[in-house]
Amino acid sequence: MTPKPSAIYPVIVLGAGPAGLAVAYELLRRGITPLVLEKGDTAGASFAQFPRNIYFGPWLNNLLPGSSIDWAWLLKRSTQPAYHKYLKDYAHQNRLPVRCGVQVQSVSHDRDGFRLQTSTGEYRSHLLVNCTGYFTRPYTPNYPGLESTRVPHMHVSQYRDPATVREILNRRSGRILVVGKRLSAGETFVELHNSGYQMSLSYRGKKLRFGPTTWGEALFSPINWIFERISVALRVRKHSYPLMAGGDSKRLIESGQVATFSNIARFNENTVVFEDGREERFDLVIFATGYRAAMAHLESLLGPQPNEPKLKNMESSEIPGLFFLGVDQQRTYRSRFLRGIVEDSRLVAELVARRAQRLPASRRELTPEMLTPENSATLVN
Repeated sequence: MTPKPSAIYPVIVLGAGPAGLAVAYELLRRGITPLVLEKGDTAGASFAQFPRNIYFGPWLNNLLPGSSIDWAWLLKRSTQPAYHKYLKDYAHQNRLPVRCGVQVQSVSHDRDGFRLQTSTGEYRSHLLVNCTGYFTRPYTPNYPGLESTRVPHMHVSQYRDPATVREILNRRSGRILVVGKRLSAGETFVELHNSGYQMSLSYRGKKLRFGPTTWGEALFSPINWIFERISVALRVRKHSYPLMAGGDSKRLIESGQVATFSNIARFNENTVVFEDGREERFDLVIFATGYRAAMAHLESLLGPQPNEPKLKNMESSEIPGLFFLGVDQQRTYRSRFLRGIVEDSRLVAELVARRAQRLPASRRELTPEMLTPENSATLVN
């Protein structure tokens, strides 16, 4: 739909991932009808791009507000295909006003609210909730020589399954280096090792730390939930980086089946040089080096390359009416995790709803005309 310039939405939510869907649901419960803009072709589109080997923890922690699931599934880990389907179904079942196929290019702010320049025209809103997450902005360290090396390399965000590597190497064997020490690094080298590739791991620091095994995580998730609640109540500050899973990844490292290297010092034309002086050849390097907040569309408001916004009570301390959900350490170390997003969504929705209630009654809800999809934008309802 190409919105009319005169149409001012009460609340626009950017992103139809878990954060955007959760806050939209909570706003509807409070009598405020938001419009959710999603650049992908479905709700939860970013989750369709995740590696298929990734898990998102037990369903117990990952259900969005208003969801229910058979008790037998509560401790099972959410898989990438299942969670992507769940997000699409959640938007449909709750009739959330999600408009897909809308790429937000820039946002400006004036006394009347926000103006959003998008791939389908201009949108205006009184309040804005940014829920664009991290996974559309993969981060690769700027290693010396990386831009000129002939060593093939990719970010783990481009990895789907072993077929991805076979297409690059044109064979089912080869020497592959994974760079990183967190969850995605371990899951990637385990899967490729099991597919017959010779795997190595490069990481920063002196020692790898491992989390629980898959079964251990499931068994102890209720206890961990209790301890997390206590630590949050006591305002204990922790890092938000998930450890490499125990089990197969730990076994392969400790047995030497996956060789380990220190941090990369530089790339030469055909080799990788490590900080301990070793120099090796690899057929492919996969960077499992994380992501940065996807906020390029907010540069005109927050400055160039905004990373973590300055917040006060879930709202930008610089731009009134601009709220965030899913930002690292927004409230606690859980805020960028699914389980933290679910909790924080209620707080953000309450704050936004109170602000929206101050608007004239005619501006608190979307009219049928404003919700009618046209052109390349698709409304999910």
